[in-house]
Amino acid sequence: MIVIKKGQGPANLTAYKQERGAYYDGFSSKDDIKQALLLEQGYICAYCMRRIKKEEMTIEHYIPQTSDERLALDYHNMLGVCMGNRGTREKRVKEKDMTCDAHRGNIGLTVNPVDASTIRMIKYKSDGTIYSDDAVIDKDLNSTLNLNCDVTGVLLKKNRKEALDIFKSYLSVQKSNGKWTKTFLLNVKNSYFNSQGVNKEYRGIMEGFLEKRLSRA
Repeated sequence: MIVIKKGQGPANLTAYKQERGAYYDGFSSKDDIKQALLLEQGYICAYCMRRIKKEEMTIEHYIPQTSDERLALDYHNMLGVCMGNRGTREKRVKEKDMTCDAHRGNIGLTVNPVDASTIRMIKYKSDGTIYSDDAVIDKDLNSTLNLNCDVTGVLLKKNRKEALDIFKSYLSVQKSNGKWTKTFLLNVKNSYFNSQGVNKEYRGIMEGFLEKRLSRA
């Protein structure tokens, strides 16, 4: 999970909110919301950091509509997330094999991609496990969002580990001789993770590794 800096959202959503009787399901331009979310998240899921695209994503309300209907049209309460391994009408998926908002349902969260202070409390192990020393946030990650799900078709731990291994190899190639100086690591931080507005999948685990190296540089 990474920090997401929210923008203003689509102009037509702002205009629609001013209409009398406006409600979320009455807004017909959901694709405009999705496109705005994709751009500000760099085309990765706000929770698991898998690659997402407009045709295969959903609009998540961080504070569920069932909890506060007034926030249903608030763009700052919206996140772009993957389908969470929901399955299809023809192929049912067990709840334990779902992730992100599909597994969460309407359960409240403390960890929040828009709140940097909560994202800083997330950690990763070298095997790809995501966790937190804070018990409440660890429950959000493991129980509510199921972000260590490793069933076929999801493989979040495995994919995060592979992303980290690729990143480590990249660092080794870029600096095959000498130490990983602070200047070198900062240059990597500024150039590797985002290319032309597209984030690397599973960016969080790589950033976590880099921050540890920077703290020792």
